[in-house]
Amino acid sequence: MGDIILSMKVTLKNNNYEVILDSHGGEIVAFRGSDGTKYVFEGPESVWKFHAPVLFPHVGRIKDGFYTVNGQEYHLVNNGMSRDMEHTVIEQSPLSVTFELTESEETKDKYPWKFSLKTHYELKENGLLFTTSVTNTDASPILFSLGSHTAFCCPRNTDPEGTTNADYQYEFQVKEPLTQVLLNENAQLRADEEGTAPCTAPYGEKNAGIIPINAEGFGNGHFFTAFSSEWVGLRNKKDSSLIKVNCSGYPYLMVWQGGSGEKGVEGCGFNCIEPWYGTADAENTNHSWEEKAALIQLNPGETFTADQSIYIEK
Repeated sequence: MGDIILSMKVTLKNNNYEVILDSHGGEIVAFRGSDGTKYVFEGPESVWKFHAPVLFPHVGRIKDGFYTVNGQEYHLVNNGMSRDMEHTVIEQSPLSVTFELTESEETKDKYPWKFSLKTHYELKENGLLFTTSVTNTDASPILFSLGSHTAFCCPRNTDPEGTTNADYQYEFQVKEPLTQVLLNENAQLRADEEGTAPCTAPYGEKNAGIIPINAEGFGNGHFFTAFSSEWVGLRNKKDSSLIKVNCSGYPYLMVWQGGSGEKGVEGCGFNCIEPWYGTADAENTNHSWEEKAALIQLNPGETFTADQSIYIEK
């Protein structure tokens, strides 16, 4: 019988915030203000078992649960394998921690290359520095997607009685008309009549760069591209407070809503801000990884870093 690997919790704390991180998935499991405000969804699992998963080597839906490289089949769940695996703490201080995931027997059926995925967190006075870096430790080029999926409580536990998710809105830094990537009912890229995917269209929001939030939610997600904003945030319209997620340089960004949205109910509503380097599978995919849209390619020894840091303006 193999050894049982137990996950480890790491707490970072300063005068303004406390962040709890889990080596299982290397993800944020709590982000709280000094006044007790819960910014990141903490559960229960019956609503959603994740909190702020790191997505690697795939983002979004993977059709039929598999893909091929050089004709060989590999198996992944939606949003990749990183969120379901144990990461190793390789650096730690009172205000920072770095987790690492590398290839193993467990990854051989999921991803064919050698790699190092490092997730770094550093608590600041105004939020959390949050980066993910992929290094190619293989002898040949590797292909992957990379993203994050942070879920923010909406409403929050310290909001006034009667606050609902409709008192919040998504806000892009640059108030320009948004371009959406078209998805089908399975959250796969919709193909046009010629079989081309991804396809885009104007999002059609009433106020440029502003997305209202209501009880209807966002289905399987609304997916954006071609934006120039350096951040996308959740604005509390009642007190103008703002949570910002860095998306500078990202080609894509997903928003998604889950939970009940009722303040005070266990499993309160949450809204996700998800910067992505990559896309879900196309509805007409042939499953070939080599032909998949928007993958990052790294040569041996190269490193790619994504920044999805979270900052709070009260």
